[in-house]
Amino acid sequence: MLLAALLAALPLAEAIMEWREIRKFEAGLVVLQRPSARGSDWVVWEDRDGSITASHVFPEGPGHEGGIRAGDEFYALEFQQYFNAEDLNNAIAGIQPGQTRDMILVRSGKPIDVSVTFARHPTFLYPGSTGVWQFALWAFTIGAFFHVLGLVIATPLARHSPRSRGDLVMIGISALWIIGNTLRLALVELFGPPDAGTTYDVLFQSLTIAGLVGWIGFPAVLLQTLIRDAKLFTFTGGRIHLLIHLVPVTLLVGVLVAAAQGHVGPFTLEKMLVPILFYASSFIGGAAVVALSMGLSGTEAGELPWGRFESLFILLFALLAGLAVTDVIPVFTSMSESMAAWTIVSAQLLAVVPVTLYTIGTLRYGKVDEVLNRTIVYSLSLGLIFFAFVGGMTILNRFVDASGTTQVVLEGLFVVVLLVIFERVSRRIRTLTSTLFSTERQRGRQVINRFQETASEIMDIDALAQKAIDVAGRVFDARSSIIFLRSPADDSWIVKRHRPEPPYLTEQVFESIWSHFEFAPTIWARNPELNEHRISDSHEQELKRYHAALAVPIRGEGRATGLMILSYKARRGSVYNLDDLDQLRSLAGNLALAVERLSLVEREKSLAAESSEAHLVALRSQINPHFLFNALNTLLALIGEKPEEAEEVVEHLAAIFRHTLQTGSKPFVTMDEETSLVEHYLAIEQARFGDRLRLTCDIDESLRSHPVPAFAIQTLVENAIKHGLERSRKQCALTIEVEPVEGPASATPWARVTVSDTGVGIPYLFGERHRKTDRHPFFGIGLSNVYDRLERLYQRDDLLGYVSDPESGTQASILIPANRLSPD
Repeated sequence: MLLAALLAALPLAEAIMEWREIRKFEAGLVVLQRPSARGSDWVVWEDRDGSITASHVFPEGPGHEGGIRAGDEFYALEFQQYFNAEDLNNAIAGIQPGQTRDMILVRSGKPIDVSVTFARHPTFLYPGSTGVWQFALWAFTIGAFFHVLGLVIATPLARHSPRSRGDLVMIGISALWIIGNTLRLALVELFGPPDAGTTYDVLFQSLTIAGLVGWIGFPAVLLQTLIRDAKLFTFTGGRIHLLIHLVPVTLLVGVLVAAAQGHVGPFTLEKMLVPILFYASSFIGGAAVVALSMGLSGTEAGELPWGRFESLFILLFALLAGLAVTDVIPVFTSMSESMAAWTIVSAQLLAVVPVTLYTIGTLRYGKVDEVLNRTIVYSLSLGLIFFAFVGGMTILNRFVDASGTTQVVLEGLFVVVLLVIFERVSRRIRTLTSTLFSTERQRGRQVINRFQETASEIMDIDALAQKAIDVAGRVFDARSSIIFLRSPADDSWIVKRHRPEPPYLTEQVFESIWSHFEFAPTIWARNPELNEHRISDSHEQELKRYHAALAVPIRGEGRATGLMILSYKARRGSVYNLDDLDQLRSLAGNLALAVERLSLVEREKSLAAESSEAHLVALRSQINPHFLFNALNTLLALIGEKPEEAEEVVEHLAAIFRHTLQTGSKPFVTMDEETSLVEHYLAIEQARFGDRLRLTCDIDESLRSHPVPAFAIQTLVENAIKHGLERSRKQCALTIEVEPVEGPASATPWARVTVSDTGVGIPYLFGERHRKTDRHPFFGIGLSNVYDRLERLYQRDDLLGYVSDPESGTQASILIPANRLSPD
């Protein structure tokens, strides 16, 4: 690598020696003119059949504006004749940008006079022909597009590891070069070459400097990164790195000074291109040598920047480029100017291939699917808006005779209409692209969502653990996976495996690493790009010895209650990425809540045995996390698109928690308090279901103060939503009626609460014509809780009843006496 730095310094040293010679020659002389920027007429002059001919004239360039056309033959410049294209080009280069000169040309055998105002020479742009210009424009545009995508994908990764931050810096520096050059190409294509001294010229030169900074920077960063990965120069790294950065820093200072003053000694910005190109070739070649040595030294394939074939290709390319730039191989002298332009533009684009190959290894850990899907959606939406606007305005101008203020108003109204239409269209495009480009990761999300829905119905901790690890192993295609889950009954470890393979991770080994995760429940990843959790080197090696790729804690309240460990993916070359980590967090969160629910069930059984009613009521407020998860998912979906509705959902959720805290220990609340809780609950569900849910609530005012067992009505409503409406694809109605009924042998009327839904119904009750008041098999934890409490409080078992059929849905009703009948 030191050799690469020394080689890169050769043209720079040669330039410095030449400067010294010039300084000696200038001693005692009066220097009338310092070197300045090169002039250009943006015309390709070539020797052809004994004359100098304009083979290509750039459209909107100074030559074209002055009257030069392709095929014109040169005769004289300011009455000075030149007899070969090289002498003419040197003469044009010596003209200051902004100066005007007269030319005599021959067109169709007749002499013509033209006057050309010369522009600045296009540094690193090659308008050698229409073909090469269009190729450069589109190729750099595509390169800029992929650099932007790379920056979007790499930015979230940079929060996880220093390596990812280094890759982000590398992509950013490379993007300076690619995007800077793309903008210059686009500006010239749209507005032509800049006139000297204008604001446009200042902007153009600023982009040129930014591009050269990127061009100088990315080879040094690439070589530095590979040296770090290869762990070279462990003891003398500081000095070696200083020497490696000496050349690019010197070049960078020279470019900035030349841009500010117009020259560095006798050298203009254009004359520094050969040292810059040779330096880039040397450093890229040095990076290829480091990568090749890593492959030969037995570095794991997953840690290599690219393969051996790619290393050899990059090394050969860098070698040829370096020899061609220094004219050791006279490549450019034997080419036409157009062919040389093709070669240089292709070489510029190929030079960023090493950066692309290296960063792909990191970017695949990012949210590639999500970024690509959004890119497609935004591109299609913006493209449709553009064509609709252009087409609509064309039609509008054709049939509506308007001008001035009227024209501006019509255009504004048309834009407003387009925005309203395409706000809806973009949603449909997003849905369509998600359907058309459905990936394994999206299908995996659906499997995890189904696990979330069914986890609350699994009442056995062993079955729950096995189901969870099977879902993780199948969704993420892990070669093997294992889960350690603490039992809520006796604190023992439940161990379940999916596709086990040796070496088998034992409970003893797990216990040795558990302390690192119990109170710091973040994900450990074998790849530094994803790793969020620092553990000791010995324990990290232990995990790697058992082929662990990820360790995902199952986070409980303040501490982890278990650990999922996944090995490498089964498909060769596949890796885990940020999307996978997000899904694993979701899976672990659902599992933790399911375990907590089972723990609460165990506590409920204990409390029921002790007849501790106060604890039962408090337990009811925690028993079902299903609603909380749905509420948070609804909130997450609304934050981006409908922030006002999201704020309302937060307020309703806060009201529910306040009610829980205030009434959780009370066996009874008033009808008004209970229905208020239900209203907050239904407001959140309305935001979740939207137009699919129609709500009706009718409460007799005389029953507002009627005592109701806490959470009884809310449980019926929640059960109707979860088991009736969620499973229906059609629009459904939910009706709540509270009315007085005559109680047996009581002067005070009872309250009858009826919750009706038009959902899928309860198959167990189909065919039953009368209200069933038994304890039914379809009762879950919530309904069983309500049934038992009603029986204990009122000494009756016929107060909760159900009737259901597939046509009209389900009707649940509770009869609530005016007074508690059981003893206190």
